[in-house]
Amino acid sequence: MVILEEVNKMTRKIVMAGFGGQGVMAMGQLISYAGMLEGKHVSWYPSYGPEMRGGAANCSVVVSEDPVGSPIIAVADDVIVMNEPSLSLFESHVRPGGNLFINSSLVKKETTRTDIEVHKIPVNDIAIDLGNARVANMVMLGAYLNITKLVKVESVIQAFTKVYGDKKKKLIPINEKAIEAGGNAAGKEYVTAAENKVESKTPEHYKHLKGGEEEMKINYLNDVRQMDKAQEEKIFSSELNIVKQAILNEVESINYFKMSSEQLTGESKEIFLSLAHQSEEHVDYLNKLKNSIEKNEATVIEKVKSSLEGKTFEWGKINPENATMVLSVFNLGMNIKKVNIKFYEKAAARSEVPEAKGLYKELAYWENFQLTQIAKQYEELKNEWWSDQSYAPF
Repeated sequence: MVILEEVNKMTRKIVMAGFGGQGVMAMGQLISYAGMLEGKHVSWYPSYGPEMRGGAANCSVVVSEDPVGSPIIAVADDVIVMNEPSLSLFESHVRPGGNLFINSSLVKKETTRTDIEVHKIPVNDIAIDLGNARVANMVMLGAYLNITKLVKVESVIQAFTKVYGDKKKKLIPINEKAIEAGGNAAGKEYVTAAENKVESKTPEHYKHLKGGEEEMKINYLNDVRQMDKAQEEKIFSSELNIVKQAILNEVESINYFKMSSEQLTGESKEIFLSLAHQSEEHVDYLNKLKNSIEKNEATVIEKVKSSLEGKTFEWGKINPENATMVLSVFNLGMNIKKVNIKFYEKAAARSEVPEAKGLYKELAYWENFQLTQIAKQYEELKNEWWSDQSYAPF
């Protein structure tokens, strides 16, 4: 063991793997350039799957005090895996006593090795909390450097323009921040900002809202679909009609989000499954309110269904080969949220039942919150798409 540790001070072999677009190659290049700046001998050997973006991608990096022989690595000191297939492929390549770095945001499978050090870092979650999902690779790089001390962070930052070019110099601050966040998260339990928000405020607390509480406003509430005047009057003519329409709106959302999740993969799939689940929770609260209103108004309200009740919504199949499919799905998702927000705001204003008014306000708040998250993801995807069109590496 003493000899092995001494060798690793002289030479370090790293394998980094994920799918195309996760920045695996860039991580390897940054370490290689940083090593060169520090006077070390380096090699960087890339390997791509059938497709650069979305396909398999991995690279081998050697950093040494001595000249490097073959760049091909059979047994690595460190392996970094950014997705689950990479764990299955490269887990066995880690030498006994070596390090396995796992992106726990996407990898749920447990390692079978007991003779290595395993470091789990939710790099995608951390990147999203930083405001840019595309710096997940830098978060992982920060965690790696914190644990291995292979090269200095300052050298990596200095190497940034060597990898991405001068036109990407403006991105250094966010990437530097991501490296720092990854270093801070190494070896610690990370709690996402979203988890903190959910724990502090959930729909079941809606009864505690004070009357007249100012609702959160955001700048996405434009161009929302308008209801027909007669249709609107009918819906808002009674408390029961209002809650029925609210349920119908949420069911529409559930149908769309579930359908979308079937067409998507990865993080986008998880986002829409989560949105569907949250809408299902909203339906549960609305059904309880509906039952309460029906009992109180049973002798007053005529049992007449609104013209929209029972209407089915059929969403066309999304063509997975469409290059802008994901953007279209997110855009439609935002439109649905806008419609729901406007409806709940009006329902809160028109309702005369305190319990109903409070619930509608709370649901408007959560629709606003979810819209903000979807819009943020949409902008990131849009920027990524434009970057791809110009073949930009970052």
